[in-house]
Order: sequence, then C-alpha cells, then structure tokens
Amino acid sequence: MLSPSEALIFPPPGGPEIVTVVSRTYSNAVAQQVILRSEAATPGQNYIKAEFFGPQQAGDTDRDALTFTGFRSASVAREIRAEFPGENIAMSANYLQNGYGAFSYAAGNGRGDDTCLYGWQDIRSPESMRQDFRNLGRIKVRLRLCQSGASVERLLAVMYNYTITGTYASQSWNPYGTPQPVDKNLGRPGHPVYPVRADDVPMRPGGEVTASVPARPVRRVAAVAPVQPEPQPLPPVASVSIPSPASAGAPARPARPAVAGRRGEGDPAESGLQSSQVPQVSIPSPACLTGAGTAPGCR
Repeated sequence: MLSPSEALIFPPPGGPEIVTVVSRTYSNAVAQQVILRSEAATPGQNYIKAEFFGPQQAGDTDRDALTFTGFRSASVAREIRAEFPGENIAMSANYLQNGYGAFSYAAGNGRGDDTCLYGWQDIRSPESMRQDFRNLGRIKVRLRLCQSGASVERLLAVMYNYTITGTYASQSWNPYGTPQPVDKNLGRPGHPVYPVRADDVPMRPGGEVTASVPARPVRRVAAVAPVQPEPQPLPPVASVSIPSPASAGAPARPARPAVAGRRGEGDPAESGLQSSQVPQVSIPSPACLTGAGTAPGCR
C-alpha cells in the first residue's frame, strides 16, 4: 500500500480522486492499481491500473514473472464480464487515440443511474524502432470507472487525459518510441499557422465534451418602447393688470376681479371707473387764440 503521491499513473486534473495505491513487483514488471473514489451504486471498485514491463533489479522482486497477454476480443470480453457481472457493457467499434496512442473501450449502464466504462491500452513502440536494444519495454493500462448521472464522453475524458509518471532508469527502456521530427514546414514562408480554438480541443480534462459542440444560445431581449416622461405642469404665472392708454397718467389702482353678469349690472363703483379717471380738458377755438380774448365764445 502506497500513498497517492507515489502513484506511477495519475488521473486527469479535476478527478477522480485517488484514495490509495496498491503496488506489486515482479521479476519483469511493476504493477500498480490506483484506487479511485467511487460514489456509484454499481458493485465494484473504480481504478486505473498500469503494468510496467522492463528490467527489474535483483532486490526489487517478490513474485514470479508477470505474464503479458495480447489484445484479443475474447480475452477483453472475459475481463469485462469479470469487472461488471450481470451488467450490459458493450465494446465500442470506434477508433480512438490519446497522447500515448490508440485505445479502445466498452461502455454501458450499471445499477440505478450509473454509467460504466472499461478502457484498455497497450503502449509500445513500433517494431521498426525496436532495433539494437532501443525503445524497448511496454506499458499495459486498464481503467474501470462507474459514475452516477455521467455520460460516456465524461468518463472517456479520463482515458484521454491520464498521465504516466513512472519510468525505468535504463537507456534502452522507451515504450513511446523515437519522438517524431518537427514538421518540415514549420518556420518556412507560405505555411501559416493559426491558433486553435478552445472548442476544437477534444476531451478537455475535468469536463464533458461531445463530438459536436452545440452553438451558444443567443440571448433574446424583447424590444421595449422608451418610456416618455410625463409632462410637468408649468409654474403659475402671476396676473398683470395693464391700464388703458387713457388712464396712463392717472395713479394706479389695484385690480378688481371681474364680475359676471350683463353689462351695467356690475358694481356701481366699477361702472363709473372710466368717467372718474379721465380728466376734463377744455380746448379753446382758433378765434380765441388770435384775439384779445374778447371774442364771443371765448372763456
């Protein structure tokens, strides 16, 4: 039993969480079963298992040699029946590939609302690269995972994004093969390189990604007519009494309210307003202006 930090293979960032690690050493390999936290109703333990075949030291072995069996549909079917007895788990015919090479899986429904997945992968360099004792060794990976309410794509994210950290201290051990050369067109004019959108990256760790990314929903806002402000009442204007031209020279009198009714039926003081305010002026005749003032009719 080892602590989670001593695992030779890790699930992707974001989970599933590592509970413990069970490690076994053989004369030709090291096998680790990384136990993952399970909250599913399907009986069994979630795990990701890796078997590293390579040159073991003399004091590191406590078992016989670990037998490696190739991938045959009959042998894989027996593994699936042993991991999910009585459940309908079917192998997929899709060709999938992660950063370590090709892998396959089987998926189906477990108990209750569980979705279960069993993945397998054999990591080994091509035979053309295994010459002169170079690029030797292999890694056998198995994943058993059940989760309530999850989709197959979410469980496949673990197979796409797990990380192998274990290795042998040997120059000949390299199951990944010789690294591929850099593209010859890199840095040459006439070969532009464009950025990759985040939506084009398949099976991002920690999230569910489907084959087709749905379009983002467009938020529609109903058109609303602008609210017109209510007209504000105008401030009251003080009434101004403008005197008639005939009374311009007379002293101002306070304005009196108009009296409804027929003409001549108002206030007696109001009916005599014009005669009392207009002064009596006497205009002499032309004959009086030229005479000595004795003409008849002159005053």
